[in-house]
Amino acid sequence: MHASVAAELADRGVIAAADHPRLRSTLGRLYQAGALANPLPGIYLPAGDHSRLGWLRAVSAWSAPLGVLHGRTAAEFWLPGGVVATTYLAHPSLRPRRGVTVSRHLVPPEFIHRHGGIRVASPGYAAVELASTDDGRAICECLRLKLASYDALRLALSAMGGSDGQTVRRTVVAACATSPWSYAELRLHRILLAAGITNWVANRPLRLGDAVIQPDIRFRGVRLVLEFDGRSAHTAAAQFLSDRERQNLLEAAGFRTLRFGWEHLDRPDYIVATVRRALRAR
Repeated sequence: MHASVAAELADRGVIAAADHPRLRSTLGRLYQAGALANPLPGIYLPAGDHSRLGWLRAVSAWSAPLGVLHGRTAAEFWLPGGVVATTYLAHPSLRPRRGVTVSRHLVPPEFIHRHGGIRVASPGYAAVELASTDDGRAICECLRLKLASYDALRLALSAMGGSDGQTVRRTVVAACATSPWSYAELRLHRILLAAGITNWVANRPLRLGDAVIQPDIRFRGVRLVLEFDGRSAHTAAAQFLSDRERQNLLEAAGFRTLRFGWEHLDRPDYIVATVRRALRAR
């Protein structure tokens, strides 16, 4: 392979013909010879690079300097989960291509991150964007993984003023002020607040002797803790044992622990009645 092309690919993983006008004919020959792939106009990758990361680099190079991966694609970049088939790109003028949906707007520079040639919206910005359709699921993941603070979410929300779905986003971001670390916890928080049950904190560190734990919900001034047992988090034997040890620490320190599961979220009256009985008993 041509030395300059090989060096550029080794450094960036992708090469844009517009950045190297003297190499245009060379790039064309290498593509015809099967040494390079040409996934987007003027953009070349090594022929064997079929990776998701290579594709995202290609989209960023094709849309430079204004294009930014956003929405579900940015959430895919930051959060655990499956690959999104469509790539979502924010750009003021480009037209969509196969596999690329273009939203005609600019992501403010303070919310743009750069990683290995990829320009992507920050975790908080992407999560707030998605709040209009996912009811806060991505926001909860960001809070759990400490990828964004609540203040960062509010700043991102403010930057989206006037966009479609903003009314829903404001409602969801406000609901996430209680710091839920999962969508199930968010639903549990909403049930408690709707019933007027307040004076609690979520996922705040609590020191018990030499150990520090973060109960899902802990009531202030009352030794009562609520824990949510998610299905995926409690299937492994090690996790099950860890949860029992965590509860033992709480019980030994005088905390009563109430545990709820997914099915209980569809029975809000049961949750409210159970919590109120426990509060009266304490």
